[in-house]
Amino acid sequence: MELIQRDLPDVQRDAPLIPIAINNVCVEGLKVKLCLKNRSGYLECSIASVTACVDLGKEFRGVHVSRSVEDILNIADGTIYDDLPDLQRILRDVAGGLITKHEYSSKAIVKLKMQHLYTSEDINAVPINMRVAVELGKDGRVRYGVGVGVIGMSVCPCAQQVYAFMESLTAPNAPSHSQRALLYVHIDSPTIIDLKLSEAMNVLFSAFSAPIKSFLKREQEYKLVKRAFENPRFAEDIAREAVYMVYKVFHNRLSEDSNITTKVVSFESVHPFNLYVRMKYSIGELDKIFSKGVIK
Repeated sequence: MELIQRDLPDVQRDAPLIPIAINNVCVEGLKVKLCLKNRSGYLECSIASVTACVDLGKEFRGVHVSRSVEDILNIADGTIYDDLPDLQRILRDVAGGLITKHEYSSKAIVKLKMQHLYTSEDINAVPINMRVAVELGKDGRVRYGVGVGVIGMSVCPCAQQVYAFMESLTAPNAPSHSQRALLYVHIDSPTIIDLKLSEAMNVLFSAFSAPIKSFLKREQEYKLVKRAFENPRFAEDIAREAVYMVYKVFHNRLSEDSNITTKVVSFESVHPFNLYVRMKYSIGELDKIFSKGVIK
């Protein structure tokens, strides 16, 4: 059998008809099981989707796809992790394995996305989307990325104040239109991003008019709505608040060339369209913006 395998044609190493290098050849959507060890020591397992890419020189016809799949399954599948830094280290190992197995490649990119049910003292089983990525060069240069997305509630301050003006009411007690808003925050850095999931969630939930909850009794619903209408925010307010709070909490752990990107999608309730907001700043840029001290 070993002799047969040794003599099998290696078509991937044939010269291509058109000798052009390819930036990325990817295995996309490979499913693995990952288990988070929660604060009580129990395992919370989820199915994650992994995409792994390598580049290909102009001398080769194709990559060895099975090597990518084997590397992902051997390193990532069934892994138990404690928090987001652990996931970054796991993907760094996968990327290193890809470069070793694909000796003709100069870089490897590994991306993971998964959904997790987040629960805390104030939040009950709210779904969040997590993305973790690593880009590793054969020269050792590396870039890490962590993204977390969650849905919250927003209340329009314009509609509320206009209604209050027209009806001679005070703003917190005036009606407005409210909607769900998706907030996604992404950090990329040349070093492992040292943040806990619970820290990230506290920052994200604080950016909304109010968080959403899966379960509410009548009195709890009243308190949540009251909180939201006392804290009306545009999508732009949510995006700015998220950038500021992420910077405030994490900037001492990030280098100047790390970047913070926020994205907000407001699922409008009184319009037949949605509103989209996106911001991206490096830590160095935010250092200059907030160099005169925090604004609140």
